[in-house]
Amino acid sequence: MQFRNYNNQNKVENTYKEMLENQTKTFVDNMKKKFLTNFLDKPKFNIWELTKKLDEIIDESDPDTDLPQIVHAYQTANSLESQLKDNKLIKTLFTENEWSRLPNKYKELYKNKRIKDFYKNITDWDWLILIGFIHDLGKIMLLPNYGELPQWAVVGDTFPVDIELSSNYNYYEKGYHLNNESINKSNYQEIIGFENIDFSWGHDEYLASILENSNNTLPREAFYIVRFHSFYSWHSPRNEKRGYEEYASERDWYMLPLLKLFQKSDLYSKTKEIPETEKIKNKFDKIIEKYNCSKLKISIF
Repeated sequence: MQFRNYNNQNKVENTYKEMLENQTKTFVDNMKKKFLTNFLDKPKFNIWELTKKLDEIIDESDPDTDLPQIVHAYQTANSLESQLKDNKLIKTLFTENEWSRLPNKYKELYKNKRIKDFYKNITDWDWLILIGFIHDLGKIMLLPNYGELPQWAVVGDTFPVDIELSSNYNYYEKGYHLNNESINKSNYQEIIGFENIDFSWGHDEYLASILENSNNTLPREAFYIVRFHSFYSWHSPRNEKRGYEEYASERDWYMLPLLKLFQKSDLYSKTKEIPETEKIKNKFDKIIEKYNCSKLKISIF
């Protein structure tokens, strides 16, 4: 199966067209105000209640699957579990051309290192399996009572706003972005770091913010992966020329191999297998409790 094939995908293309036209800095600011303010006052929901809502969602920006999101969540988590057992060499996470384009400094940093050896500060990895399972939970913003936003405001590859759009972004050559002033100019200084830049609004930023403001014991790396897992122009560019390098901090380069590992499971685990819901619940209950993620504060409208 060929993944991320955007040719002759009218519904997918239309979603990206609307994203590029409408994801302005003003829109992002308004969404953050709407969804992320007054966290202490928001109601708590059981994570399984929220996860069940994924059954109602089809991601129209995804050319690879039309299965409910709960299936993709389970498959991503299972794939991550398998990859962690393999403890992959970091170099194998990059294509040959992609590796050859890396700055020499980071080639040396990654060379001959395996994932678990590179991130020596991480001694317990089951949080990553949990993140694989819940990483798309922010897509509930598509549903009534949870925001009921259009697809272009929730799904798809993310991109920085107030920075010129990278030429490796999907449908760049169609010029849909040209009338969006927020992605035709650059207002940030170089090497500022992605965590200090505003990105297009979507499920990534929403869930990352929810987790950061919840009383859980997840490591900081978990929030980073959730926030940037759809930032394909950076971690897995379509033309293998990495976008936005000039804005990346040392932390962004440090986190790149972990994002690559996650991307492999997020993308290449999509199959037609549909697991039983009870089997899913049994697998993840203990990890959810371990990291105190059983309840999350969510905006209701």
